[in-house]
Order: sequence, then structure tokens, then C-alpha cells
Amino acid sequence: MTERHERHRGLFLHARDTARGDRIVDFLCIEGLLPLFLFGGPKSSLRSAATPFVSAEIETYRDRRSDFIKLSGVNILETYEGIQKSFSHMQAASGAAEFVLHTSAFGGEYGQALAMMTSLLRELAAIDEEHAGLALHAFLWKALVPLGLAPDTSACERCGRPFSEKGALPGKLLMGEHSLLCASCAEERKRLGFPASAMLWFDAEALRCLHAALQLSYGEAAQTMGASRASSSVKAVIESLAESAAEGPLQSLRLFH
Repeated sequence: MTERHERHRGLFLHARDTARGDRIVDFLCIEGLLPLFLFGGPKSSLRSAATPFVSAEIETYRDRRSDFIKLSGVNILETYEGIQKSFSHMQAASGAAEFVLHTSAFGGEYGQALAMMTSLLRELAAIDEEHAGLALHAFLWKALVPLGLAPDTSACERCGRPFSEKGALPGKLLMGEHSLLCASCAEERKRLGFPASAMLWFDAEALRCLHAALQLSYGEAAQTMGASRASSSVKAVIESLAESAAEGPLQSLRLFH
């Protein structure tokens, strides 16, 4: 027997149509990140259910020889009205999904990626439009942890000098890298030819904000970032680290600029 039926519980992240008019949807569950095929064109009864940002229990039909997975049934469990509040809310959800897809669910941490996406989608309903983009930044910052790419916010990763030490700040993040450097290490890299235009500064306030964001909900972290005088620095650092982790630009972030 070359085929089998399976059931999964998770979240639809993304949908795209083929040249034939069929649809492929990306479904995140604890078993993996599954590309599912829907046949039948626009009149398919599954299309209205298999849409991004819907949690569902699904039935699939897998061909073991080709690993081809056909979506055969959908039972909707939860929809998230918060993403409909504004364009910014939708973009925050889309940005988080884009990052999950680009990083293959944090390098295979499917259960954690699903839990984080679900939490963000639920919280968006209570987040103001002005903070929706910052909620995405909070998500991206938290997502660096399971990827093993979250930088040390207490000390320079090159020389180990604590950022609390006099003269260590303002420090720099080199764009395309993952380490936060103290002032002297950043200056040394500059002397070696690293362009100053590709260095992002941070100070003690930015570090406090980044550290606090890991302990807070997405809404609370967004408010903390928005109220910080170092908000622009915090966003720039997170964006650089996230795009480095994703190995390329995140289009959803561009729409917030």
C-alpha cells in the first residue's frame, strides 16, 4: 500500500495558487511544516477553510512514494479576528508567518513555532494599531532564542567586557552578524575596514528594552519598545538579526518603513 490517511492539528500559514488554478497551503503542526495540495480550482469547498491564520484539525492523504500530501478535510478550531483590525495587524501576522517559513519553523522547532504563532495571533486583538508592528518585532526577537541566535545583552561577545562597565557603551551590532560588540571592539573592527554605515548602535536603554522584551507578552513588549527613547535602535537591531537569521530580506518588515 503506497498511500495513507493522516490527521494533524495546527495552523495554516500561507497559500499560493499554481498555474493550473490549484492551491498549495503551508500548514504548521507539531509534526512539521507541511505543504498541502488542494485540487479543484476556485470552486473547491476546502478553499474557504484552508486560508492563512486559521487553526484547524485537518485530514490528509499522503502518497508514500512521492511524499505528496493532499488536503482532504478541514475542521476549523479557531479564527483570529485581531488580524482584521488594520493593515498593520495583518502585516504583523504575515511577517511572523514569513519568518517561520524562511527559517523552517526555527530550524525544526515546530511545536515552539506553533505555540508562538498562536499566542501572537490571539494577542493581536488587544494590541493597538500603532503597536502592531512592534508586536512583530517582539515576535522576531523572541524567535531568535529557539534558533540559538539571540545575542548576549549583558556583555560583549568578542572580548567578554560587561556592558555595565564604564566606557563599554554605546556598542555596535555589525549588520549581517549576530554579536553585540562593546565600544572598543566595534572601533577595532572599524579600523580593520568594516564600514561605519553598516554598524547599528545601541546603548544601555536599548539593552534594557531588549532584555525586558523576552520576559513580556507581545503586547507588553510592544508597549515597552514604543515608550523607549531607544525605540529606533531596538527596531534596527532586531530587524538586522532577524534578516540575518532568515538569510535574506523580510518583505513584511519593509512595509512598516
